[in-house]
Amino acid sequence: MFGVSRGTRGFFLALFAGLVLSQTGHAQSALSMNAAAGVPFDVNVRSIRELRYNHIVSQRYDYSCGSAALATLLKYGYGIDIPETEMIQRMMVFSTPEVVVKNGFSMLDMKKFVETIGLRGRGFRVTSEALYHLQIPVLVLMNSDGYEHFVIVKHAEDGRIFIADPALGNRIVMEDDFVKKWNGLVFAVVGKPFMEDSPLLQGNESLALKLRERALENGTAATPFVEYGLIKAELF
Repeated sequence: MFGVSRGTRGFFLALFAGLVLSQTGHAQSALSMNAAAGVPFDVNVRSIRELRYNHIVSQRYDYSCGSAALATLLKYGYGIDIPETEMIQRMMVFSTPEVVVKNGFSMLDMKKFVETIGLRGRGFRVTSEALYHLQIPVLVLMNSDGYEHFVIVKHAEDGRIFIADPALGNRIVMEDDFVKKWNGLVFAVVGKPFMEDSPLLQGNESLALKLRERALENGTAATPFVEYGLIKAELF
């Protein structure tokens, strides 16, 4: 260990104290100047819940997952903002309160409703492989321990299914687990261009999307419904 004389030690202590005072004075000065200049110090902090439900219309009732999922798709995919309570009232025309409270809305109810606002609803039976080629998000019905629940599949990647869930928020489900709870049906809403800057498309790097972009660049038209990544025969 090196020996340090008392004078040398005193010199370094004085130097260190001067640096601390200098830095402290500088920081206080900067703080005072910012405060005097009226610079706000508020930081926009978002809660975990806000992040989880970002760009999702949350369902308010046990039976309203279908209306909330459809409201999410319309709002963030087509710019059509319909509050969930209004959506329920307008969709109830195609069913009855007793049936809806017990079973929720069906894909057929959704199809009939979107036709009233100038869109079209199409149901397809596909394999999980088709989810990797989606160009637009689709609604699917999952069954978890006997409880049927509508969610939006945004896209699939590397064995993971990216979901917007009106009850649980944005989440990722492993493909093997997803397939066990899914009936193989998807419901697509078409009839007008899906918003290219839609937050529901974030992270979608599917082959179908790249092919669509290439077709737009080349000026070639995509085959109907193939452009949505759905090439199976429609169910309704």
